[in-house]
Amino acid sequence: MVAGACALPGMPGQPTVCLGNIRPFGRKLRDRLWMWGHDAGSLKNSFGIGSQGGDILPGAAIKYMGIPNVCMVRFTGTPRPPFEDYARQFAHARRLTWSFVDGDSGHTTEQKKQLALGLAAKLPNLVGLDMDDFFLGNAVPKTEGGEAPAHLSVEQVRQIQQELANRKRRLELSLVLYSHQLHPAIQRHLENVDVVYFWTWQARDLSALERNFAAYRKINPTGRTRLGIYMWDFGAGQPISTEAMEHQCRLGWQWLSQGQIEGLIFHCTPLCDMNLAAVEWSRKWIARHASDRVGG
Repeated sequence: MVAGACALPGMPGQPTVCLGNIRPFGRKLRDRLWMWGHDAGSLKNSFGIGSQGGDILPGAAIKYMGIPNVCMVRFTGTPRPPFEDYARQFAHARRLTWSFVDGDSGHTTEQKKQLALGLAAKLPNLVGLDMDDFFLGNAVPKTEGGEAPAHLSVEQVRQIQQELANRKRRLELSLVLYSHQLHPAIQRHLENVDVVYFWTWQARDLSALERNFAAYRKINPTGRTRLGIYMWDFGAGQPISTEAMEHQCRLGWQWLSQGQIEGLIFHCTPLCDMNLAAVEWSRKWIARHASDRVGG
């Protein structure tokens, strides 16, 4: 683990330890839950979703779901900087992360990083920076032995990690990885971040979730990981079944209890006012298990 990381409460033989000033996780499931945040209206008429609903703000959505932590990712260019007024809705969030590699093409990566760092200086609950959709395509190198294609090189990620480590208040660095990007070359990037967010883009691939996660662990055996859980089948542009939700949450709870992962991320906030079966099933599952103790 990178300096500043916390040993996970509930993992066999490991105490609750926090190095640096990254706040440790609690022992109940709720404290390990995150939500993927997009601005209100950002999903309208895309991915087969249509125009009804999707107007809920991220701060209201995490309250509705009973989730204390949020990963805020700019999408379709919103929210627009400066972010200070927009971020006030997250005052009640226990932890907030902010993406600087995202779908906004209006600023360079360096500009977005500086905007996020400026926000972190004003928000004590902003604990990390995220790199969304980090690897390109299937992450297969163009040449044998080359780096996995990504938005940033291994050296650039290493430099950003060093920059974060040298700050007065330590911030974590995280990246998004999809189950179709499990090429061994990704290891060189993964070893330079604090946390990996593991996602399955196509709902049809969830039947292979256990196998794919095992393949991921061969590449990154001990790296801190959070499991991404989609509440809409974005790959196929259609609703996701409650059976698929149950499958994801069952495995997520199992791996969380075993110490294989440290949290679950539900995707995403604009879905929370659309009266979707998968969202309502997830909300009830969270309410039912929120006080359950991680690791028994």
